[in-house]
Amino acid sequence: MTFTQAAGLVLWYDAEAYLSLDLTWAEPEDEPQRGQQWSAAGGRTVLVLVERDEAGTRQVAVVEVPADAPVTLGVTVEGADARFWYVRDGVRTAVGPALDFSRLSDDHGSRLRFTGALAGIHARDLVDAAFTADFTGFRLTCTPG
Repeated sequence: MTFTQAAGLVLWYDAEAYLSLDLTWAEPEDEPQRGQQWSAAGGRTVLVLVERDEAGTRQVAVVEVPADAPVTLGVTVEGADARFWYVRDGVRTAVGPALDFSRLSDDHGSRLRFTGALAGIHARDLVDAAFTADFTGFRLTCTPG
């Protein structure tokens, strides 16, 4: 996996408004991006929490995770708060702060939009278009109230 490849969970309004938690690769902590993924040493597997709106893309949190086992990603939305989390070895861990889910609406932003918020999974490969990700057990639960 390289920094140009990622897979994860997304709350999506459109290409300019989304929240995502992605499993990807990053340079060693506190080092700038230099493409070390092509060497055998260095780098780490991370979860990256990203928030995007018309003001730009912000990396909200980065959490290093072991690369040798599956990880479960999740998000809980209560009111306008979207709280992303992951599970490893049966332990649920929050990733970053609560994010503003209300930004994923027709009422946010300066332009008229009519998409509606979506939840889903995604995989991307910005260079080779060959990266794949295995997803199992995708589940969406809605509780009235």
